[in-house]
Amino acid sequence: MADLFHIGLTVGDIGRSIRFYVDVAGLKEATPVDHASAAFDRLTDNPGSRLLSVMLSGNGFLLQLNQYLSGGGERLDLRHNNIGSPHLAFFVPDVDARYTELKQRHDVTITSPLIDNASGTLRSFYVADPDGVPVEFLQRLREVDYHARVIE
Repeated sequence: MADLFHIGLTVGDIGRSIRFYVDVAGLKEATPVDHASAAFDRLTDNPGSRLLSVMLSGNGFLLQLNQYLSGGGERLDLRHNNIGSPHLAFFVPDVDARYTELKQRHDVTITSPLIDNASGTLRSFYVADPDGVPVEFLQRLREVDYHARVIE
């Protein structure tokens, strides 16, 4: 079995995305790095690319944000039902308080109401990150071992 190292997202404006994931999701940022190399071009099959990249961290999770300065691609239609569309989910201790806090901000788009899931284990809502990636904030209503549900 492979160990997950990080999740990477390509973003339109790395500064705007860093502010969102630090201020709204609570991740910690590192220093952005400017990448341009023949090896990276070969690895990604994208000759002549150049990008800014930063790793954000929180509770053992790493999120890599990448902004292409050259060699960037198309903007995707980021909807839950589109194949390949990601979403990120963050546990918070009080989802009602987070919902109220984000409703008062003018720089965060809330895209769903607060919902209790059908099994009564979670309460959550979604916002959109600056590029439209769905980001969920959840509160555990009771403990569930999600790893135990995986068939090995």
